[in-house]
Amino acid sequence: MSAEAVIWHDLECGGYRADLGYWLALADRHDGPLLDIGAGTGRVALALARAGHAVIALERDRGLAAELRRRAAGLPVDVLCADACEFAPARTVALAIVPMQTVHLLERRDAFLSCARAALVAGGTLAVALLGAGVEPFELELPPDEVQLEGVRYESTPTALRRLEAGTVVIERRRSRHGADAAARSELDRVTLHPCDAATLTREAAQAGFAPAGVDEIGSTHDHAGSEIVRLEAVGS
Repeated sequence: MSAEAVIWHDLECGGYRADLGYWLALADRHDGPLLDIGAGTGRVALALARAGHAVIALERDRGLAAELRRRAAGLPVDVLCADACEFAPARTVALAIVPMQTVHLLERRDAFLSCARAALVAGGTLAVALLGAGVEPFELELPPDEVQLEGVRYESTPTALRRLEAGTVVIERRRSRHGADAAARSELDRVTLHPCDAATLTREAAQAGFAPAGVDEIGSTHDHAGSEIVRLEAVGS
């Protein structure tokens, strides 16, 4: 992933704040380092580290992981560049979190759940954010997220959210780049979110060694859909 992709990631994901209080409160209830799965450039991991929590930040993309390492200088953050379906941290943890619907991006949830169980101590918690309220289909251009950096304006404009058969959600954005000394460029970016609800995740997690531990909600905002947080307890040895 290029350095420019870090800009897109921050522009499209970095401004979300509604869940940070939840993750901070959950981290306060657990000892030792916690595992942030799908950490990106550190939206959640850095907030937790600044609050005094040691964090293992799992990110599969080398460019995003490198940027997270740079931003985390001097903070208790250990960045692990690995796929969420094929990872093994150096030590087990008492808490693993999967914020901002990252789990919907995974095509092999069974492999992810097995890795997550191996990463947790017995009795540890896996907390997974699922799509919640406020996910309504649309087919129109919404106001863009935009930023000006070194004379270049980046705009990410939501253009559609489609619900396909079997519950799959496709989010479409038009990414545009404008600069005085560079040609304008525009392209469509599509993200596919695979269907998963709390009942399905709980059933699948039971096969990997988890028991249900509760469901919490984070409400929708003007700009973002809500989340349903499924908490699972690691059972067995």
